[in-house]
Amino acid sequence: MVPVLPSRPPGEIPDISIRSSRSGVGNLPVSSQALVQSFVAPPGKVCLLYGEDLIFQLSLRMAAHAMAKGMPIAVVDGCNRFNVHLLSHFARERRLDPDEFLNRIFISRGFTCYQMEQAVSGRLPLFLESIGSTIAMIFGLLDTFYDEQAPFREVQQILWRVLGTLQDIKAGGVSVLLACTEWNVLPKERNQLFATLKASVDRVYHLELDETQTPRLFLERTVDDAVSSMLIGGGRSETCPDQMHEGKGDDLYGAHGSDLYQHYRQRDRKLVEVSPRASQRGSRDLR
Repeated sequence: MVPVLPSRPPGEIPDISIRSSRSGVGNLPVSSQALVQSFVAPPGKVCLLYGEDLIFQLSLRMAAHAMAKGMPIAVVDGCNRFNVHLLSHFARERRLDPDEFLNRIFISRGFTCYQMEQAVSGRLPLFLESIGSTIAMIFGLLDTFYDEQAPFREVQQILWRVLGTLQDIKAGGVSVLLACTEWNVLPKERNQLFATLKASVDRVYHLELDETQTPRLFLERTVDDAVSSMLIGGGRSETCPDQMHEGKGDDLYGAHGSDLYQHYRQRDRKLVEVSPRASQRGSRDLR
C-alpha cells in the first residue's frame, strides 16, 4: 500500500510524476493532473493503467475531474474497487453539491467473467449513448477471468469479444480507461490474458513505487509502438480463438446473466445513477 501523507485530506491523491520508458525518449516529468486532463480530451482512446493499488484512486480522480465539468461517466467494476466516499469528498472539498455530483456517475458490478462480458459488450455501448457520455472506466476487467471454473478457452474468447467492443466504443468517440492489477496466477497460461489486454490498447501506463516508496507513473507504450510491433511481427502475437458456443454469457443464461445495478443494490438490469444518499452510507454498502 502507498503511504498516505498525514497532511493530506483522506480523499486527496498526491501528484504522481510520469516518466517515459520508451527507448530514445528522455524522461518527461508530468503531474497526475496532466494525465487527468489528457484522458478527457480529445475523446476516442483506450488506455490501460496498471500497477499499485493507487491506480484505482487515480482513476476515480480522473472521473471526478470530468464529473466536475458536468460529464456523465459509466463505470464497470469487476474487482470491488469503486469508492463513492472518495468522490463525495472530492465534491465537498470543491464546494460542489455531492448529491448533484454523484448523479453524474453510473456503476455496474460483475462477479464472473460472463457478467463482465454482458456488462461491457451487452450493455455499455448503448448506455453510454443514452446518457451522452464520452467517458467509461472499467476496474479489474481481468480479475474474474482468472477463475478456473471458467475454462481457459472460453475466457480467451470472451476477452477477444470484449476487446472488440472496446474498439467499437472508441470509434464512437468514447475514451475508455482500464484500471487493472497485474496478477501472477496459476495456472501460468492465464497470465497470457494480461499480455493480450496490454497489446490491444492505445496507451499503457504503469504505476509503481520507487525505492523511497514514492509513486511513479511510466508511459510504457503508445498506439504507435503497437503498430510498429505488428508490422515487425506480421500481425498479432496471438490468434483470436474461434467463437464459443452460444449460450454462456447470454443475457438469460442462469447465473451467468448480467445485472447492472447501483453500487449498493441491484436494479432491473439497467445502469442507474449512484444514489445521492450513497455518500452517507458505510463501506459495507459497497460490497
